[in-house]
Amino acid sequence: MRVKKLIYLFLLFALFSFGCKKTHETSFKVYRFIDHLTRKNIGHSPFLQAKLNFPVEFFVPLETRPIIDLGSGENPFGLKKKLRLGGNEFNIIFSPPESKYRYDLVLPQNGILEFGTGVIRDKNFEKLQKSSSPKRDGVSFLITLEMNGMSKIIFQKYHNLPPSKEERTAKFSFHKINLPPQEQRARLTLTTEGEESSFSFWYNPVLFSEGSNDRNVILISIDTLRADHLGCYGYKKETSPTIDSLAQDSALFLNTYSSSPWTLPAHVSLLTSLFGVNHQVYYEKETIDPKILTLADVLRQNHFFCSAFTGGGFVSSIYGLSKGFDSYREGEGGVHLQNSAELVSSQVSEWLKSNRNKNFFLFIHTYQPHDPYNSPPPYNTMFLGENPSWTNLDLLRYLGGLRGIYKRLSENQKENLIGLYDGEIRYVDDGLIKPLIQKLKEMNLYSQTMIVFTSDHGEEFYDHGGWTHGQDLYDESLKVPLLIKFPGSNFKGKKIESIVRLIDIMPTILDELGIDSRTLELDGQSLVPVLKGKEKGDRIFLADRGANVMNSHVPQRSAINQGRYKLILNKEPSPEDLAFFLSPPPLTPSLELYKLDNDPHERENRVRDYSRLVNQMVRIINDIYKKAKKRKPGETVIDENVREQLRALGYIR
Repeated sequence: MRVKKLIYLFLLFALFSFGCKKTHETSFKVYRFIDHLTRKNIGHSPFLQAKLNFPVEFFVPLETRPIIDLGSGENPFGLKKKLRLGGNEFNIIFSPPESKYRYDLVLPQNGILEFGTGVIRDKNFEKLQKSSSPKRDGVSFLITLEMNGMSKIIFQKYHNLPPSKEERTAKFSFHKINLPPQEQRARLTLTTEGEESSFSFWYNPVLFSEGSNDRNVILISIDTLRADHLGCYGYKKETSPTIDSLAQDSALFLNTYSSSPWTLPAHVSLLTSLFGVNHQVYYEKETIDPKILTLADVLRQNHFFCSAFTGGGFVSSIYGLSKGFDSYREGEGGVHLQNSAELVSSQVSEWLKSNRNKNFFLFIHTYQPHDPYNSPPPYNTMFLGENPSWTNLDLLRYLGGLRGIYKRLSENQKENLIGLYDGEIRYVDDGLIKPLIQKLKEMNLYSQTMIVFTSDHGEEFYDHGGWTHGQDLYDESLKVPLLIKFPGSNFKGKKIESIVRLIDIMPTILDELGIDSRTLELDGQSLVPVLKGKEKGDRIFLADRGANVMNSHVPQRSAINQGRYKLILNKEPSPEDLAFFLSPPPLTPSLELYKLDNDPHERENRVRDYSRLVNQMVRIINDIYKKAKKRKPGETVIDENVREQLRALGYIR
């Protein structure tokens, strides 16, 4: 009897163990073939066979770099790459013929195999073709499925080599294959055959299960959007009906501070949860330290499919912002396009149709409200008075570039500019946010999706004697909107008065998804304790900008708060700096202290009234800078595509 009982317990344990193992093996939401490629998977490769008769650096496409995303694993022969093409960046497995990559895995129920194939021609490609005397004019891509002792080719595609031209050219195709519906063990083999030394590749092959999507995250950054120009923040003009409706389904944070008054460092902080002093990206050619983890990195490792649609420029992948993303698209949200909000919306809508069955993280960015103010009719005149001077305007160009940012304009001109800016916001609301919310509801994704709506910084309308943004650290530049629509609309209707930070967004997302962030080096903290009433009071924000960014001749500035007291530290400008401007900049003391609860527009400097508090806050900020981890940011080469985007933004001429 005892033996029978032991056998029964053993069988029960074995069954339980098998069930646990089975669940573990098939519980992935997205299986990335890139992550699972190791040297053992490589059945054949020109690298493995050591048949190279030319320098290795010539054997890879230009504008590629090794993938270092979290969870991507070892990178045999550097085959895992990010390929930048036409301003967009994709994850690829480089697969020059003949290459054969084998994967032993468990196919999920109703599995879908999704991938792209491509061949690219560039200057390196031309060098190889001249040296290797091409015998064939293309590459065959094959996928073989082995299962139950049977082998079958389930995909075959032939790409001719791209035509010989001076500019870069490529051949692409994208595919989805439904796999056998039952869960079972199998081997999938990805093969390329054809012209040796061709620059052929597999674009981000992934395996997922149809209908497995149960949670998603969408992070929306509307560039240059002041919080106080939205209805949900008390603005009287009807600039944001859809955003206001979303706010009713969301937690609304009334006092959220960015860490920088301009795009690049602010977005680095948003996507890494680090203050500027800790990521140290302050200047226009600096890139993120590859050792820093991004939000996409962490979500990628936790089986989320990560994609982005951005306006490029200072949100380009060349600055390292694409780390962790499976694909990173630029251009649709660019400021040089009058209808960028709608273009982004259209691309996002198509993307959602193709990726609805994956758990996804989607980052959406547009420059639409950014100067130049050039929204399409009727938005360009929607908030203008009678006989306006402008119905669209490149403000920075009108002012004479950065030299003219302190030029005084008439009150009518100021109101005209504000009307143009408000029209841009309404166009974003109607052209991007409204169709996005409608599409999510139409696809039954709205309830389960966490939507975070914010901005990187604000905009100055001569509030403190200057225009545009980037030079000052007053609230019109630093206070940004923050709405978080949680799954199931949890915390809907909550309005949080406490000061919070842009850097708190990443840990809040991770907290909501049940991802432990305690081992990560983050400056931000989850906002869930604030929402639950477990944390009271204001958080400390730190904001700064480097000296002479983009040859602006504006000195270094820093800001910090203690409760509702805000301190701004200004380095003294040199005579050369002062002489740079067409109109003299406002005189600013080295220290400014504002009591925000009764002086929200920062008019009365209270430094002399609170000297002890000022000294204490100066010590705190100095201590933060002293303790900051020393980093050496990389330097990027600004390609012509990004250069054109920055030129449209007015940053370069």
